[in-house]
Amino acid sequence: MNVFNTSFEVSLRMLIILNTVQTRLSIDRITALDFIAIYGKDFGVSEYNLHGDNDYKFGEYTSKREIVSQAIKELVLRGYINPRCNKSGFTYSISKNGVIFCESLNDKYAEDFTEIVKKANAVFLDYSDRKLTHCINEYAIAVLRDEKI
Repeated sequence: MNVFNTSFEVSLRMLIILNTVQTRLSIDRITALDFIAIYGKDFGVSEYNLHGDNDYKFGEYTSKREIVSQAIKELVLRGYINPRCNKSGFTYSISKNGVIFCESLNDKYAEDFTEIVKKANAVFLDYSDRKLTHCINEYAIAVLRDEKI
């Protein structure tokens, strides 16, 4: 069974993101932080890309939101994250059960991902969700044009 970029794998990373950031996040912010953490070297928050160097990463970004959306539904149903509706849409936070589950994750990938999420969140903390998505899109255009970043 291939778990790479399935809703299961994305669910684990989402829990780590919500556990690390410990604030309510929109689906767009979760998606962006996940992408930035996976390709941390490209965004200056890691010395390497967790999933290696990949020429098709931006194609992956466009499909990631759909996978994240499915993962959110599963995590809400399992009681690992809490949704909240506000005037701008839904935001999500980790539940007590989600925190307990995260504490059981004790492998190198989870540790590395957590550290990169901390750095990514610090670097992009003042970016709105829209600005963060715009930043990723601008970077994608620059890469496609083979421009230096």
